[in-house]
Amino acid sequence: MARKIKDNNPYKYSSDENLWQLNQWNKLEETSLQKIRSSKNDEEAYKVCKDLGKNILKNYSNSFFTVTRFLPKQKRDLVEIIYASVRFPDEIVDTFEMTSEEKNSMLDEWENKFQESKKYSNIKELTSNEIPIIISAYRMAAIEKNIPDEYYLSFIDAMRKDIDVYEYSDMNTLIDKYIYGSAIVVGYFLAYIYGPNQNKTVNDLLEPSRDLGIALQLTNFARDVYEDYFRGRFYTPKNLLEKPKTISDLRIYVIEARKILAQEAEKWYQKAEKGMKNFSPDSQIAIKSCLKLYRKLNSKIIEKEMDADHRYTLTLKEKLSFLPFKKLWKLILLYI
Repeated sequence: MARKIKDNNPYKYSSDENLWQLNQWNKLEETSLQKIRSSKNDEEAYKVCKDLGKNILKNYSNSFFTVTRFLPKQKRDLVEIIYASVRFPDEIVDTFEMTSEEKNSMLDEWENKFQESKKYSNIKELTSNEIPIIISAYRMAAIEKNIPDEYYLSFIDAMRKDIDVYEYSDMNTLIDKYIYGSAIVVGYFLAYIYGPNQNKTVNDLLEPSRDLGIALQLTNFARDVYEDYFRGRFYTPKNLLEKPKTISDLRIYVIEARKILAQEAEKWYQKAEKGMKNFSPDSQIAIKSCLKLYRKLNSKIIEKEMDADHRYTLTLKEKLSFLPFKKLWKLILLYI
């Protein structure tokens, strides 16, 4: 089982990523809210939400933004909304300069607003009742695609686990107690949007979505072992590797943890790959490109041992190599 431990880590990790603080998110919310209030109808109001989702995805994940350009616009809009709806709670935990108590309180308020959003059925009604725009947009997407509320609640619960420091006894516990809420349910969200192939149902998409969600999350863990140490997070199961007792043990720990997590991820990529054919044909380019892109990053982690503070990335050439050559012209047009 997951065991809560005391966070006595005196070190801080500073990221150079393009992250927004709470005041920037609030400014985006207010700007978008003004546009919604002046919109002529709910369709225009919903477009404001979609534009906000696109802005958030483009800022935070260049790789995922790129592969989603190959989705039909309707699906792409919904994916961007989903991304925004999970990005903000994640930022509460990872980026906002708050105490643990303040973060927990903010997540509680976010969950309360999500539950309250079930009372309303359009964007103007939602936002006029002080439901945040991101939640309002998610509610409309969930209504359209029949996405169960339990998935989003599981995601919020997983974010709470990152506020305090937890260790996980084994890989199954890590998957069941954390990855389910932080990644598997996100895969389920997207399965409802991507849609099934002929003679398949959404239920046929859940297993490959689960497998891919586990693989992607393990790759993220492997890439971020060094950074997560300074955040007080240890995702490598205890039965496979004990956390370092001192800062001097960090280099060996990071190198070993990366291999353990990336090698486990590869097993799940292999499983996920078998289920890609279950997805709607107009979604397969994006899904397969995502799988191949992150699998390449995962392979780099396995094959190239680097210093503990090295952050694994893919070059632009490597990223483009996973996209169908005949479709690259489309990327240029859709990127704007």
